[in-house]
Amino acid sequence: MYWVYSEMSRECLLQEEMVAEEVSIDHRVHSRIIGGRGRGIRKIMDEFKVDVRFPRPNDPDPNLVQISGLEENVWDCKDHLLNLEEEFVSLFAL
Repeated sequence: MYWVYSEMSRECLLQEEMVAEEVSIDHRVHSRIIGGRGRGIRKIMDEFKVDVRFPRPNDPDPNLVQISGLEENVWDCKDHLLNLEEEFVSLFAL
């Protein structure tokens, strides 16, 4: 019983450290970030140890992306995604 209790405590502590952040990223670059067969976004999620969710077609805001994970990882991933967005949007301007 003690092991189950300490495992549950560990789960609670991990959940407390988890955060979810929403960031607006131009919907035109979502497919470039996701990449072929999702390879791009899987690489980003593995690198930053976060979960990234893109909006569904019927969502009210097509630009709203949600990042969840440990706070520092979420902020780092957010910065990375915003840099990618800037890079891809500049390509559209050419």
